[in-house]
Amino acid sequence: MADEKKEAAPEVIKNCAGCKKVVKKSRRYFRDGKYYCTYNCWRNAKPAKEVAAEVPAETN
Repeated sequence: MADEKKEAAPEVIKNCAGCKKVVKKSRRYFRDGKYYCTYNCWRNAKPAKEVAAEVPAETN
């Protein structure tokens, strides 16, 4: 039976990426591979594209 593929474990979501509160299954928001507990936490978290644009380029 070693040839059988095991089913993937269910996804475990514990804390909000913004405020670190527990994320409930009924209400959760997703962006850039992270889960957020409320719309406000999700909205306040900047997408990776915006963060990369804000970092000034280093000049040598």
